[in-house]
Amino acid sequence: MPGMKGDEFLVKVHQKYPHIVKVMLTGQADEAAIARVHQEANLHRCISKPWAEKELADAIISGLEQGG
Repeated sequence: MPGMKGDEFLVKVHQKYPHIVKVMLTGQADEAAIARVHQEANLHRCISKPWAEKELADAIISGLEQGG
């Protein structure tokens, strides 16, 4: 993502829209970046590439259930 890392983006999204359920789909984030998003942006789920269709679908479904 040009100009901004994904973890930085999710933190900014959370600051503006704290009730949105956030899912990170990544091939590059390290453990520190993932931990930061969990702490600072209430990350719902982190999925690493290559991802499975069921894993992504489950994250979306559980996020929708959580979001009410």
